[in-house]
Parts: sequence; structure tokens; C-alpha cells
Amino acid sequence: MSAPNTSPARHALRTFLIFIGLFLLYAVAVQVTEVDVAKLRNDARTEQVTGVLRFLANPDITDPDGADVLFGDGVGPLALTSITENTLRLILETIFMALMATTIGTLLAIPFSFLAARNLMLEITSPLAAIMLGLLLLPVGGAVGSWVMRQVGMLAQTAVQQQAVGLAALVIAVGLVWLALRLGPPLVSTQQRPWPETAVALSVALFAGLLALFALDVAAIYGSELGRWLAAHLGFFDFLGNFVNILADLIHLLLPALMGLSGALVAASLGSRYGQELVLKLEGTAARVATAVLTAGGTAVLVYGIGAALHWLYQFDNPQNWTTIPALVGGAVCGVLSLAVAPKRPFAIGGVIYTISRTIFNALRSIESLIMAVVFVVWVGLGPFAGVMALTLHTIAALGKLFSEQIEGISDGPIEAINATGANRLQMVVYAVIPQIIPPYIAYTLYRWDINVRMSTIIGFVGGGGVGFLLSQSIRLLRYREASVMMLAIAIVVSLLDYISASVRKRVI
Repeated sequence: MSAPNTSPARHALRTFLIFIGLFLLYAVAVQVTEVDVAKLRNDARTEQVTGVLRFLANPDITDPDGADVLFGDGVGPLALTSITENTLRLILETIFMALMATTIGTLLAIPFSFLAARNLMLEITSPLAAIMLGLLLLPVGGAVGSWVMRQVGMLAQTAVQQQAVGLAALVIAVGLVWLALRLGPPLVSTQQRPWPETAVALSVALFAGLLALFALDVAAIYGSELGRWLAAHLGFFDFLGNFVNILADLIHLLLPALMGLSGALVAASLGSRYGQELVLKLEGTAARVATAVLTAGGTAVLVYGIGAALHWLYQFDNPQNWTTIPALVGGAVCGVLSLAVAPKRPFAIGGVIYTISRTIFNALRSIESLIMAVVFVVWVGLGPFAGVMALTLHTIAALGKLFSEQIEGISDGPIEAINATGANRLQMVVYAVIPQIIPPYIAYTLYRWDINVRMSTIIGFVGGGGVGFLLSQSIRLLRYREASVMMLAIAIVVSLLDYISASVRKRVI
């Protein structure tokens, strides 16, 4: 059945109404933005603008008097002004700020991007009991992992108090880890094996993991000492020693947090797995009771965690009113309500993770790096370090969204082919997803470096390092010729980076 023809009068009326709507829209926009064409005809303002443009067109790059000082007769190349020398130094700082932020932000955005990909996450479903047991074990695993790493760290600190003992312990630990990996049973087997063999494999893997953490912590402590020694004896190349020192300190600082996060994820994964196996084995009332108990516990943990986070932020007078009491009430209510849910019904837990990940990305992207720089300046002080941290956080959010959207746009053919072979989810991601996203990931990373270079010039206005701080000073003092030098340097650097990134994209993509 064909659609009825629109009469010319109705079409003309609709066009007229659209025109009126757009006219009203732009009329309001002009009013709100305070557009005043009369100001453009103001002779005094025009003359001031002309003067500023002439200053900007004549950057204070060279010092004619400097040639006389350097060469006596004034013959020879002109000397650079102090503002040009400072600009060259700070523009280099700006480039490396952007490089550091882009590198760290990309490495952290890649794993999070998979959590924010709709096509990968919506397929993940699990019974309610499995979800709640995972939530219940999440803080337990985090606490255990963090505690274990603290004990390993204390042992490492004790070992390195005597250099010979520490070096011997490091060598022995590395050797034992190598033997465990070389001669020990595989942790994952393609064939069904009895529980004693599985227990032995898990014990060997746990022992090797603890030894590896001990060796890594000892190496980090010695690396910090080595870095300080190199910085004191390398002279011009002291930055190499400083790099080794910073890298070792970073490893030593992050190990407890990383172990806590790893323990939490492992515990949640095991809880989800065994919770699903439990509810699938049980039938009828037993399955409902198990689901209700796990739901009560998981909900209580979740509510308590949210309340504890709010208390940390707002410092409530009666924290139990936001943590313990809501956790008990919420757990009891949700436990009772879960009795009405079919125990084996699959819930789209992947969709929940996807929604949370996207919400976090959107929230972080909505906060400009300039605001983030203010917070980090308060934390670590003025300088480029604060700028790197602000740019890194914004880069994670921006690239995480772009990367996840790229995953959502991949072809389904390779995924279906890999799944048809019986591959697990990790194999599917490695062999079907990653090969399709490497070229666009590289392109987005290079583009983000270009963006970070331009953004790092802005966060300098609030003390985030780079050339922006000097540029803001020159503008405030009305030194437009000095500001022109920095604007010219920024334009040249951005153009060069654009050409370089275009060349790399052409070769890679």
C-alpha cells in the first residue's frame, strides 16, 4: 500500500514552520551570546586590535644586540632572546608531557575498552547466585591480595638490608620461578585430570607467583638504589639514572594495589564460576534458598561499599547510617525478593558492566583536563607531573570510548568462525577481535598525542607545566611579541606532529 501524497500546501506549511523555528532558535542564540555588530565598527577597538595583531606578527625571536655582544663587530647570526630559549625548553617539555600521558593513557584504556564494548559484553550472562557470590568474594580477594603483597614486601625489605643476602635471595627466587615454569605441571590442561593433580598445579603456580612477586619487589628496591647512584655519577646523562629510579619506585609503589586488584578480580571470577555450578546442581527449594542467601550477602557488600565511598567523600557524622544499617536492610530485602526469581535464570551481567564502564568514561570526559590539572596541582604541586596526570586521566576516558566504539564496529565473521571451533572467550578476543582493531587503535593513539600536545599548552595556565604557563604570563603582562613566539612554536610543533602521524598511519594502516 503506497503512502498518501503530501499536498503542496501542507509541504509549504511545514517548510515555513521549520524556517520560523530556526529563526527563533538563532534569535535566542544571538541574544544569549550577546552578539553586537556595532562593536565591530568601533574605531578605538579596531585600532587596538590592529596593534595586537601587529605585535603578534612580529615575534620576539632574536636579539639584534646579542650579536654585538657575541661577535663584537655585529657580523654573524643573531642571538636568540631569553624568551625564545625558554620557549624551546618548555615546548620540549610540552611534547614529552603529551607523550607520557598518551602512552600511559593508551595502555590503561585498552583493557577498559573491552568492558565498554556492547557487542562483547551483552553476550555475558550469569545466574543471580553466581553474580552475588562474585560480589561477595570481591572485597575478600582484594584484601587477601593486598595483605599477601604487604607481607612479601616486608620480607623483601628485610632481605635487602644486607646486600649479599638480598642479591642471593633474588637469584634463588628467579631460579626457582624458572624451574617451576619449566618443570612444573601446567596450570591449564586441555584434558580432564583428577583433583590431586589440579591441586598440585595450583600449589606450584601459587608458589611461583609469590616468588616472582618477591623477586620483582627486591629488584625494584635495588633498581631504585641503582638509579640514584647512576644519577649521581653519569653527569650529562643523569636523566637515565633518574628514569631507572622513578620506574623502580613506581613498581614498588603499585605492587600492593595491583595485587589487591588482581586478587579481587580472581576472587570475583572464581565466585561467579562456582556460584553458577552450585545453582545448576541444586533444584527447587534448595536452589532458591542458596540464591537468597548469596543475594543477601552480595547486596550487603555492594551497599556497604557504596556507603563507605560516600562517607570517605563527605565525612558523615554517623557513618553507620550510610554503611552498616543500609547494608543489612538492603541485603535482607533483596534476599527475600530473590526468592521470587527463577534460580537458573540468566541475567545480563555484561550489560551492567558495559553501562557502568560507559558511564565512567562519559563522566571523566565531561571534566576538562584543565579542571583535572587544578586537582593534581594541589596533590603533587606545580609542574609538568601534574599536567601529565591530568592528561593521562582524560586520555583514558577519551581513548576508552573511541576504542570501545571501534570494537563494536568490527566484522562478526571472524568471531563466528573462532567460536565455531570451540574456542573460549579469551581465545576469541585474541584471534578474532584484536587483529581487527590494531590499525585503528594506532591511528587513534597518534591522533590523541596530537590532541594532548595542544591540551598541554592550556593546562599550563593553571600550573600544569609546559609552555602554557609562560604563555599565560606573557598574555597577562600584555607582552604580545613574547606570546607570539610561543604561539608560533606551538603551531610548528602541532604541524610537525600532524605530518609525522599521517606518515605513520600511512605505513601502518
